[in-house]
Amino acid sequence: MRPRAIGLGGHVLPGLLTSVVLLAPLVFSVGASGCAATPKPKEIIALEDLRTDPTLSNPDRHAFDLLAAADALLVQASRAWEHHDAYAARRDALMGQIKMKTALALLQAEHTSSKLAELDAELAISKDEESRLDNELATAQEEVKLLERLQTMRASVAAEKKALSEQADVAKKQAATERQKAAAEAAAEKRKAEALHGIRVLELTLKIAETVDAPHYAKAAYTAANGMLQDAHKELDAGHWDESLARATLAQAEAEKGIAEARPQYEKATQALSNQARDRALEADATTIAGIETRLEREGDLQRLVLVLHGLFADKQAALRPEQAKVVDAVKELLNKYPTYPLQLVGYAPAPAAAGKDEVAPALSLARANAVYWALVGRGIDPKRMSVDGKGASGANADPRVELVILYHGK
Repeated sequence: MRPRAIGLGGHVLPGLLTSVVLLAPLVFSVGASGCAATPKPKEIIALEDLRTDPTLSNPDRHAFDLLAAADALLVQASRAWEHHDAYAARRDALMGQIKMKTALALLQAEHTSSKLAELDAELAISKDEESRLDNELATAQEEVKLLERLQTMRASVAAEKKALSEQADVAKKQAATERQKAAAEAAAEKRKAEALHGIRVLELTLKIAETVDAPHYAKAAYTAANGMLQDAHKELDAGHWDESLARATLAQAEAEKGIAEARPQYEKATQALSNQARDRALEADATTIAGIETRLEREGDLQRLVLVLHGLFADKQAALRPEQAKVVDAVKELLNKYPTYPLQLVGYAPAPAAAGKDEVAPALSLARANAVYWALVGRGIDPKRMSVDGKGASGANADPRVELVILYHGK
């Protein structure tokens, strides 16, 4: 399809809108081939269909900014779809529909105004005709016929004015409905993100509770929090975001209560030399594994032994390299030797080549952490000991990696 030039008064307009309209077909063709495996979101398809409306072929200055913003959002939505960001693609496409439908409404209103002006001009001509005929007609019968004709024309003009006004009102109501729909969807996505964040914070709190042996020293609170965590997951899967967040919030309070109950007893129990010796032995054994780096971190009473695993994956890949199996085997032997410590697996992806937000890094970092998780589970490590997270890009000067964090309580 040949792109239409956006013009005003017979002249081509320079700037963003012309560039976006000329480039849009190429973006769409590239997006279609790059996302062959993923159906194009219906929001993008609807926005593309709107763009073909002939009313938009020659917008005036009243619709120029709205149409430019809509075309830019269409390009953004297609690019987000190429990067498999369905949420951003749908959001930008919906916002583009709103702006494009508003532009259509403005253009239709302008067309209505022009039509009314033409009708007013015709009415003026009719009045002149009436005056001329009044002077020419000599009989009352001819004057009556002329008045009847004029009255009929006026009634037709009034009816057409009313119809055009009703069409403009309908267009405005449709645009308002689309805006309300987009706002409701955005609010739902926000509630979902809040519920998911509450669950993740709760899961980390439960891991911290395990470092003070809350399953033993505060069994009731710990068990209750775990049960509410499962309920929160079920509500999240069912799409009940507010209920999921409420359960996660209650469970968070219960988990913190369990930590407070267990910590004094755990601290007393862990004063035994054997436990301290075990922690030191773990740290010493971890440093002997070839191919990894270790570091100790302390956050209050929480001790973190971090095993940094480099070179497990090929560039932009989430599958473990076969030659790195010996490193995973060595880690498995260490974890089997010390089976009571809770664990975290955190993935870090390569930093993006260009400045700006990287849509791929969060998913890639989580996929890499999951690959190590399943490799350890396949070697017999209890999956209940481990939680998994992806932190996205690891910074401009840091290597991509997976960190295995061993948690324990240390004075």
